[in-house]
Amino acid sequence: MSPTYRMLDAATRRREAEIAELAHALAAARCAARLAGLGTGEFVVRELLLSVIHEINRAETAVVRLVSTSSRDGVA
Repeated sequence: MSPTYRMLDAATRRREAEIAELAHALAAARCAARLAGLGTGEFVVRELLLSVIHEINRAETAVVRLVSTSSRDGVA
């Protein structure tokens, strides 16, 4: 018997592309916030940007958890 490879269906490929796009958007937002924080010496602005970075990290963690849950549950 020879091994076969089953191509992913369109819905799965679309979901994976959307997840990749979200991950790239979060990374870009994180970088932009860090760069903005480096460009200012004001304490309040820096603290707000650190808060933004923290929230972006939380969103990324939630997405990773969602993806791992959906793949474990067999959701397509």
